[in-house]
Amino acid sequence: MYKEFLTRNITLLSSIVLAIMLIVYTYYTVITFASIKGYIGDEVWYPTAAYNILKYIFHVTPPMYFPYPQENNIQTYINPEHPPLAKYIMGIFIYFMGYQPLAWRIPSWIMGDLIVIVGFLLARRLIGNDLWGNIGGLTAAALIMLSPNIWLLHGVAMLDIYVAFFSLLAIYFLLSDNLLLASIALGLAFASKESSLPLILPFLYYIGELKKSPIQRAVYGLGIPAMVFAILSVPIMIYFDGVTGWLKDSFLYMLGWDATNGHIALTAIDQISEPWQWFFDIHPFYVGYGLYASTNPFIMWAWVVTTPLAFIMKDLKSIILTMSAWTMWIAFVIVYILGNHTLFSFYVTDFAPIVNVYIPVALFKFLKWLPERGGEKIKKLETQPQPSNVS
Repeated sequence: MYKEFLTRNITLLSSIVLAIMLIVYTYYTVITFASIKGYIGDEVWYPTAAYNILKYIFHVTPPMYFPYPQENNIQTYINPEHPPLAKYIMGIFIYFMGYQPLAWRIPSWIMGDLIVIVGFLLARRLIGNDLWGNIGGLTAAALIMLSPNIWLLHGVAMLDIYVAFFSLLAIYFLLSDNLLLASIALGLAFASKESSLPLILPFLYYIGELKKSPIQRAVYGLGIPAMVFAILSVPIMIYFDGVTGWLKDSFLYMLGWDATNGHIALTAIDQISEPWQWFFDIHPFYVGYGLYASTNPFIMWAWVVTTPLAFIMKDLKSIILTMSAWTMWIAFVIVYILGNHTLFSFYVTDFAPIVNVYIPVALFKFLKWLPERGGEKIKKLETQPQPSNVS
């Protein structure tokens, strides 16, 4: 009874602390980004694509309270080289609020807050709903809030905060053994940005540990996510005159775009950051207004150092958590090898929430595992037959 009372109060207290943290985080988000009355970085592409999707695909034209940017062909651009979900979500806010910076940034702010909440819940679930689990959850939430990369990307209307949220949500449901919701969330991540596609590998592995049937593994790991992605792509398919047109002008174009240079001029070396340079915060992407998509080398190297702990403990959930982030990072390395040498530091946001959750999970679980491991060794020694003293 006392233990239940203590756990309930610890949970309540940590929830109150988390709520206060979120209020402060949201306040600083609003005062930082709401005052910028212009396009920040790649906002020149995605809000305009969201507006054009409303106009040319859904045939609604909200009022424009802000002008188009000065990019070529921007008035008909729908961003076919990336999946559509983030633009749909921006479009909903633009529909109700009109085309203006506040409308296209608010959903990113919401995604940022949701990442903090899911990060807290995931860390607590993996560590345990006790004192250490709640402290670990709050630590994960704080690391997410203090991540300079996440801070920037959650404040502006770009795609990476969407894939970051839905990827983390998918992993939360996966490691909670709710395979249906995990598969749906993974499909939403696919529909946000293609950088989430590598998550298929850790998903299939973990599902294989729970479901021995190859059919079930295929359904949850591939079928449902692909179906969600396809359903959300139907309006784009219609725009391109069917599946064949969509495959040619959007999906395959997306894959080719990702594997080639062209995202920025190769001479813009101060903007280009290779995947291994993210561990040293080399060439953080500048989006204007004094804002940089910086990485945190301390956290990046802490991830490297703590990854072996999951394997030392032989803890499957921790292994899947860290390898999900590593799989996404390795995919960027592969893209670089295939020929795309115009990568940017803000891609770290795609997997940064997973990293920021994994580090406290690994450390707190390892600290709990050590005495348990020691107790197992003592118990094993006690159960071994003792040598006879008879001469």
